[in-house]
Amino acid sequence: MNKKTLLDWEASHDAIKQTVDGFWRIFSKWREEEREDYLKTFHGKLYDEFISVEERAIYLKFNFNAGEAVIICSINIFYLEMHIGTFDIEFSLDGEVADEYLDFDDVLSKDRILEIKHFLRVARNSIKVGLEITTISNITGIDAKYLRILKEKYC
Repeated sequence: MNKKTLLDWEASHDAIKQTVDGFWRIFSKWREEEREDYLKTFHGKLYDEFISVEERAIYLKFNFNAGEAVIICSINIFYLEMHIGTFDIEFSLDGEVADEYLDFDDVLSKDRILEIKHFLRVARNSIKVGLEITTISNITGIDAKYLRILKEKYC
């Protein structure tokens, strides 16, 4: 399958949109049904407004053992623009969802989450004592747009 055929397949099945929507559906379900695992993974809660996703890959995969081909759409997951995981959907060639994979189990992601949480605590405390958003951004490295959301919604 060449690049154009693969991208035409994606467009006709809206696979990237399905993958993004699938991430939010699976993430919300996991957060509700596996609350302890969610809290343990992220050392507490995450602010949904700070989660973003970005296309990672789309590729054809042929499994010799099963004798089947699937197309995988993959997205990267970011928290405050720091990579924390991936989400993949495996599609049959006719566009049906065959499987979904949400992955946050990377040791580096856990270290990143702890670092982000530390800077968010510093930012919240700094906002509460009246420091300017630009100053807090310079101290924490958190983009000012996120600090404004933090100030408006959580402080």
